[in-house]
Amino acid sequence: SQKWNDDAGKKEIERDFGKMKKYCKTIRAIVHTQTKMLKKRQKKAHIMEVQVNGGTISAKVDWVREHMEKAVPINSVFAQDENIDIIGVTKGKGFEGVTTRWGVTKLPRKTRKGLRKVACI
Repeated sequence: SQKWNDDAGKKEIERDFGKMKKYCKTIRAIVHTQTKMLKKRQKKAHIMEVQVNGGTISAKVDWVREHMEKAVPINSVFAQDENIDIIGVTKGKGFEGVTTRWGVTKLPRKTRKGLRKVACI
């Protein structure tokens, strides 16, 4: 980025990394996929936040710093058949009725008190 080019930006980044080593309890990196390498229709990259585990906090910060803006192959991070913990948040859909929530078929047009209900179970 542009901050790496001038001396004031480098000092600011060094100060931020020092604060991370001193005060942070967990280190997470924001990463993205390279969709151009896949021969799929999707062009937009998946953006994820990945927690770095193993070692001390300063070792984690150093690992993230040396791999910043570089391609990290998945084989160097995960092993074959390794169990991993993931944290995810589903997309909120709000308050929805039975037709959208459970996929119930809509009732015919001339029904009483609404079309998007459960008729019989």
